[in-house]
Amino acid sequence: MTLAFDRRILLERALVAGLITCLASIGCSEVDPLEAIRQRQATGDLAGSIEPLRELLAERSDDPEANYLYGRALVATQQSGLATFALRKAMEDPEWTVVAGLQLAHSALASGDYNEVVEVAGRVLEREPENLSALLARAEAHAYWRKDLAQALADANRVLELDPDAIQAFEPRIVALLWLERIDEARAAIAELGRRIDEVDSPEGTRAWYCATSAIFTQESGELERAREIWSGCLAAHASSSEVVWTALKFYDQQGEPARSIDVLRAALADAPAILAYRTALADRLRQAGAVAEGEALLREATRAEDPKVAADAWLALGKFRLSAGERVAAAEAIEHAVERARDAGGVTPQLSFEYADALVLALRFDRALEVAEGLSVPAHRHLIRARVAQEKGDPAGALGEFSAGLRLWPDNPWARYYAARAAEDLGDFDRALEEYRTSIRIDPGATEARTRAARVLLAEGKPRFAGQLLRELQHKPLDAAGEMLALRLAGRFGTPEEIDAALSRAVSGDFVLSAHAVTEIAKGIAEGKAGPAAALALLRNAPGIGLNQPRNAVALRAVVRFSHEAGERATPPELPTALVAHPESGTFQEIRGLDLELSGAPAEAARAAYARALELEPQNAGALAGLGRLALDSDPAQALGYFDRAAAADPSDPEPDLHAARALVASGNPAAAAERLDALLEQHPLEVEAALLRASLDLERGVATDRTLERARRAVRFGGGVPALELLGRVHAKRGESEQAEKVAARARALREKGDKAASEG
Repeated sequence: MTLAFDRRILLERALVAGLITCLASIGCSEVDPLEAIRQRQATGDLAGSIEPLRELLAERSDDPEANYLYGRALVATQQSGLATFALRKAMEDPEWTVVAGLQLAHSALASGDYNEVVEVAGRVLEREPENLSALLARAEAHAYWRKDLAQALADANRVLELDPDAIQAFEPRIVALLWLERIDEARAAIAELGRRIDEVDSPEGTRAWYCATSAIFTQESGELERAREIWSGCLAAHASSSEVVWTALKFYDQQGEPARSIDVLRAALADAPAILAYRTALADRLRQAGAVAEGEALLREATRAEDPKVAADAWLALGKFRLSAGERVAAAEAIEHAVERARDAGGVTPQLSFEYADALVLALRFDRALEVAEGLSVPAHRHLIRARVAQEKGDPAGALGEFSAGLRLWPDNPWARYYAARAAEDLGDFDRALEEYRTSIRIDPGATEARTRAARVLLAEGKPRFAGQLLRELQHKPLDAAGEMLALRLAGRFGTPEEIDAALSRAVSGDFVLSAHAVTEIAKGIAEGKAGPAAALALLRNAPGIGLNQPRNAVALRAVVRFSHEAGERATPPELPTALVAHPESGTFQEIRGLDLELSGAPAEAARAAYARALELEPQNAGALAGLGRLALDSDPAQALGYFDRAAAADPSDPEPDLHAARALVASGNPAAAAERLDALLEQHPLEVEAALLRASLDLERGVATDRTLERARRAVRFGGGVPALELLGRVHAKRGESEQAEKVAARARALREKGDKAASEG
């Protein structure tokens, strides 16, 4: 649900009234450079006021009115991220706190930054305790944030006390009551809203929201079929209402009916063909359904609009669509067309120029990206594009320097924070990386995969509870798929039996492929914890809905084989022969058979034959290729390298083939090539301890111990390398002539080794 009704009207009235008050209190002189800008904005040309305001702020950076007008123009041109700093600056002046605060609260509410809304609206209410717009904004933020539902109710009720006709306050009121499970009160509030809508002859937006809310309430009450009927009625009456369309999509998605969601969007677009958001959403749904060409055609149709502004927006949407489809070069070409049509429309916004430059970076057109960057009017944008080019070229130090400069000018950019963290990871500065990830999360937890990457670092540091807490925070912003898998793994490792059961229920509720992966992640967590591999094995064997003899669930069968050997079972797990009988032509099952033979200590020829059979059936089976590489590593490193190269190409997400390839290169007498391979691996997988250990060892064997060598060794210690990593770090310090540090590290290694020996003897 989104805030509808007449709140925007209230907000605009408050903004205009506040602006008049501010102008009256400040006054104008004939030479005031703001006068022309005021008049320009009054005529509706907010985009045209941006450059004059930017030039003025270069001289008068603390001017509250200039900052307000600048922030207002940026919000109007969909550059809310840049607007935040200016609006906050304006709020520092007591005369501008209310008008700038309301603008900022409205912008933050639109982007779902509820923390910002609450903080800013609170400052407005300190000056004007009965400001309806601020109360409404804070009520909705609290209602959807769920952190203070009592305050959401209090604010909504206060609005109705001050203005009984402000029925827009019913939305946060009803939402809060539903989350508090005060069902009878919510039902009464919905009924009252229905009566009030008829009494005040509410506009369609209000009626649409009421219809959607009734459907959601019915669904939450467990009356699924009745909810379907209401949704059908809502969509028939309000086919293109945003209040109905987006919430209806959520309903049908939850029911696992993607085709019905596509029908909803088709109907919305037919009813309102000018609404690009519906066209874009439909195109993306079609792409996900495999109909990429149809999705592209839908957007290309919009690019033929006579209005150049409409065409420019459509070309930009097409560029983003192509990026999602992995077509980076074509995406840059589409956004270039967007820039051309925007020029025809009267001017290219700084945001569009920035997006064009970023698309050029992704298309690896670095020289052109830097050319465009030089012409960007926002200094922060220039720094960020230079940073992205440096990052893509493999210069993390240069990238981090540019990111730092850009963030001083644009501190609230979650994407810049995220990429700065990635650059810091490449340099081995994991403290800086965590700081940037956390800042990105605070700004917008759903903008990037910062939560997932930060959680991985914390987990590698041996702080799994902190990692789990980070993944659980702010659940209204969904995690990326990798984050969901990591959260399930942590639930398996540290959850109570009840929490594991809840995670298991979630894992088996989706499609079968996802379910098998999800259940396997829970099992991996259990195997890593106190319960051990035997408990993980039991979970996999008893998980409902996971048929281990089905190729689609091969990931779970492979885990059964691994855990059975780790648990000390000597015989082949019975699930494997059953699967092979059911699907003898499955290359994946043949590969798992090879793994079972390899782990059991069977003759190498038997495992090799199974892996070879897997490749006959599936020539790009990464597991079989890696298995053959492992079997050949000791006797024929060159042959092993060939297998590992093919395995890495078949599955670039798995770091193991690259690590083994580096070992094969060392065994073949080519340590320089091994070092290059390890550098590339650590760039993609910075937390791989074995890779960091081997890379630092190669330097020592060549008789060097650079700062980079030291960083690799420290990285291995930080992320759980144990005694071997500490001993290696001590040797690096000694090689660098740092005897005091070497002795301290050696002492830590001895203490840790003695502790381990004692535990082993007692065990």
